[in-house]
Amino acid sequence: MPPKPLVAIALALLLAHGAFAEGPDERGARQAADTFGRALVRSDLSLLRPILPAQGKVQLKLMRLGPEDGFFSASQVEALLRDFLSLGKVTSFETTRVEYDPQGVALVSARVDLEDRQGSTGAAGLHLAFQPEGNTWVLREVRETAR
Repeated sequence: MPPKPLVAIALALLLAHGAFAEGPDERGARQAADTFGRALVRSDLSLLRPILPAQGKVQLKLMRLGPEDGFFSASQVEALLRDFLSLGKVTSFETTRVEYDPQGVALVSARVDLEDRQGSTGAAGLHLAFQPEGNTWVLREVRETAR
């Protein structure tokens, strides 16, 4: 059995590095991004509800998935994306990068293939920002970039 001071030091190091930290982590941020993508590809926006904030707004800067530019409530985000999906579709979603800061933000880059409202196909980049709310990540920004 290791001496008690060594156990205390090991425990302190693990806690300092977040091994026992509660709340959102990098894996959770990737899962939140995958949930967002799955909701778009399946055209099932009810899948978004767990990652939409209970309070506050989500900033949208959308071109082909919109156009929308502004701050919207969770129900407005769902309605705006539903409006897009009534005429357009997202055929694929791929998370390309996840940057995680344990202090409270996760930034995700993704690529989508889509068919816009006019029937034109193409690709777009998405930048998603998540913040913790309770023990989960919630969406705070969706910014579309040309691909």
